[in-house]
Amino acid sequence: MNESGSRASGEQGLSSDKVTLPTFVGIGVPRAGTTWLHAMLSGHPDVFMPSVRKEIRFFDLHFDHGVDWYQAFFSSPEAAHSYAAIGEISPQYLYCEECPDRISQTLPGVKLILMLRHPVDRAYSHYGFVVQRRNYRGSFEEFLATRPRALEKGYYYRYVSRYLKRFDRSDILPLVFEDAVRRRSDVRQQLASFLDVAVEGFPSSQDKVNPSTAPRFGFLSNLAVQVGRRLRRRGLERIVDLGGRIGLRRLLTSGTPIPRPDPAVKRELSRLFDDDIAALESCLDIDLSSWRKHEGGLNA
Repeated sequence: MNESGSRASGEQGLSSDKVTLPTFVGIGVPRAGTTWLHAMLSGHPDVFMPSVRKEIRFFDLHFDHGVDWYQAFFSSPEAAHSYAAIGEISPQYLYCEECPDRISQTLPGVKLILMLRHPVDRAYSHYGFVVQRRNYRGSFEEFLATRPRALEKGYYYRYVSRYLKRFDRSDILPLVFEDAVRRRSDVRQQLASFLDVAVEGFPSSQDKVNPSTAPRFGFLSNLAVQVGRRLRRRGLERIVDLGGRIGLRRLLTSGTPIPRPDPAVKRELSRLFDDDIAALESCLDIDLSSWRKHEGGLNA
């Protein structure tokens, strides 16, 4: 491990006897099943996950708020002994250049969980999200032409390599979305071993990954998203979360499933990532053969 990953936390960090901070952090990637992962971890009795805000984003957006602000999202020091693992998932951390240093210095000894998804499937799911939440009505090809970063975010190796300069490989658990969908019991076992918790504690019923849809009420859906963002910026996350719990968010954003694009589109775009995928397999020592099967459509 790099020296900065093993030394005591810097001025942003505090000793563990004063505050309760995460023992693991989910660092990415967006649109790769991290909502499902959050629900899985939240359902385990020995794992604490924040309930007020699902994505805290302390290390990329709110680092200037200080560790006291961050710690307030987790269990109190008095209650921390009830949990074997304490964590959070903010999938944008992977892309933040400062995050590897900030995380390693603030949370010495922390473990990282990385959910990965085929780069083109991830981009298509991003497209589905924009259709669902922002009332976008263009095609997938038009979406990529106007938002090239949707594909650029799929070059995972360039981002993962930053973390490997600060963390031991043994402290990173990579999970492949496509394998997780087919073999959820294997993922539960991997998580249990990595976090040192009982595999039986994970909810076996948490097996659905929410698909993207074109909402029936496009204007209302977009308005609801904008209002939700304003409420969160003002610290009123509980109101937004209440809307989710009573089904209001689902009502406004549900609708017709996003159609799959021509499989030829995926095959053509996938070639862009061949070298990056090979490098990722090597640095993480994982099998991404499922990504090389370019036939078939995409699921949002």
